[in-house]
Amino acid sequence: MAQRPRQREKSLRAFAAYLELVDTADWIRRKLRRPLESFGLTLEEVRLLFMLFPHQQLSTSEFARQRVRDRANLRVTFLSLERRGLVHRKVVTLPPAETRPSRLPKHKRDQPRIGRRVCTVSLTRNGAAFMRRVLPRHVKLVKALMRVLSYREQWTLMRLCCTLREGYIVRFMREIRMEDDDQDLLP
Repeated sequence: MAQRPRQREKSLRAFAAYLELVDTADWIRRKLRRPLESFGLTLEEVRLLFMLFPHQQLSTSEFARQRVRDRANLRVTFLSLERRGLVHRKVVTLPPAETRPSRLPKHKRDQPRIGRRVCTVSLTRNGAAFMRRVLPRHVKLVKALMRVLSYREQWTLMRLCCTLREGYIVRFMREIRMEDDDQDLLP
């Protein structure tokens, strides 16, 4: 009967998997950086344009939520794309939500309610034309790089990456609290 791996072996395996993942992410970024630069784009700009392409318009908070980024960090990317005429930003005020007066503080009950302000980003005509020209070329390059994996392996890789990003807080907390001998990993 095979022995279960010890904590040291689990730690070394987890660290090796982490290094492989980071190295692979860096490798694929390097492979795709130059072709994107030929279009004058960064990877983050392509991601935002790709997110916009099917929807035509999204709020900045939706971008931030999907990309797990702070809206302030995305602002630089939006400004760059806006300067190039690929996207257009617009601040809109949504209608106020219906609320019973009894739920409002007394001093606000007779005042007109103001809706929430939201910044939206949409593709311009130039942006949509640019994406129709650039996206197929970029997709072809990515497909060529990913061709080393079978269809099932690509789906498995996507699921694994999503699982890793979403995390599993119970397992994480259990592992963090566990006392083990990870300090003796180094010789």
